[in-house]
Amino acid sequence: MESTNSSLFSTCIGIACVFGLGACAQTTTLSDASSQPTAKPYELIYRLKIEPDQQSATASIHVSSESRTLRELQFTIDPSRHTEFDGDGELTTENNRLVWQPPRRGGTLSYRVTVPQRRQNGAFDARQTDEWALFRIGDIFPPVRTRTSAGATSVARLELELPDGWSALTSYLSGDSKYSFPFDNPTRNFDRPSGWVLVGNIGVRRGKIAETRVAIGSPVGENVHRMDIMAYLNWTLPELRRIFPTLDERLVIVSAGDPMWRGGLSGPNSLYIHADRPLISENGTSTLLHELVHVAMGVSGSAHDDWLVEGLAEYYSIKILRTTETLSIRRRDLALLNLKEWGNDVDDLFVKRSSGAVTARATTLLAELDVHIIGETRGRRSLDDVVLSMIENKQTYSYRSLCIAANKLVRTSVPMLAPPMVPGAPMESVCSISN
Repeated sequence: MESTNSSLFSTCIGIACVFGLGACAQTTTLSDASSQPTAKPYELIYRLKIEPDQQSATASIHVSSESRTLRELQFTIDPSRHTEFDGDGELTTENNRLVWQPPRRGGTLSYRVTVPQRRQNGAFDARQTDEWALFRIGDIFPPVRTRTSAGATSVARLELELPDGWSALTSYLSGDSKYSFPFDNPTRNFDRPSGWVLVGNIGVRRGKIAETRVAIGSPVGENVHRMDIMAYLNWTLPELRRIFPTLDERLVIVSAGDPMWRGGLSGPNSLYIHADRPLISENGTSTLLHELVHVAMGVSGSAHDDWLVEGLAEYYSIKILRTTETLSIRRRDLALLNLKEWGNDVDDLFVKRSSGAVTARATTLLAELDVHIIGETRGRRSLDDVVLSMIENKQTYSYRSLCIAANKLVRTSVPMLAPPMVPGAPMESVCSISN
């Protein structure tokens, strides 16, 4: 572990050489009032029936309430995936918007949903075969805004109806029955299921690492090295949890081979990674660890601050590999140097979606910031403390919150966060040198 002052200075010197630095010295609830909770929680049951000979499934949402607590649900749907709507009460559809007003004491909304989903390059990021299905449950039950009585909350569960012999892996623990999964999101009044789901003829490896219950699943026959992934987590997950204490007590990793997308995708308390992705790439980066950082962070960045979220994920995927002595100092420095060269020509970090060169530039900027903080605090603090400050203050990952946390830590403005050094940053900001 590199938590000592001498180790931090070692990190500082190594990265400083790379960059030529000086010495180290979604659910929204629309309530009718804002008073304290007065209504009894209403019940939500999400049901999904998978049929192996179909490319679509039957989905339903059942609402049960003793009074008209839940008055209206406004769904944002994908008309190419969500079809054949039917429900109790009043239904109105227009383009990608569905409005459901259930009866006073509740009712059921049902529809068909296409499970497989292709990306523009033809690869799948959701798939269904005769033997298994892999998808994000949040795509099955689409985003929704609700109109409720003041202070109304929900209790919810997910129920799966599967073919005989099929098993299920979700980011939730099963309840009274094998395929019933109670869940609760304490940050939301209206609970909607989320995360990756794998069902079918599957294999699962389970373990407990750093107070996190880990489950790694894949369809049988997909050549996924589940024990290799578990071993990798044994030496990286403890450090990840130290930096990001927001990591949940349960983590699900699902994997499959072609024609699934050949990358990684994170979700709440879960992630997908292609079976052929190496644990560590030849350039010293790690898709798996990158996505794990996303899972641990738990939230996305504010508008046009995706560069910070992606940059943190990429930088910490490298830093954790070095901290755990998985990467040597030399290979860590080479990884950062390659990213520096890749991102040199970026002239605006504040794009809607960060990828490629933008993420590379963000990663090297954060590496420089880490070096600066270590030097200014004589090894007592690092970027880890900036991240922890944003987490503890429940701040969105944004350029502004990064500046505030970093400036407070070193007790002065941070040069590499000043607008001239951050491509696309507004000249008037809390990161300005003159502030």
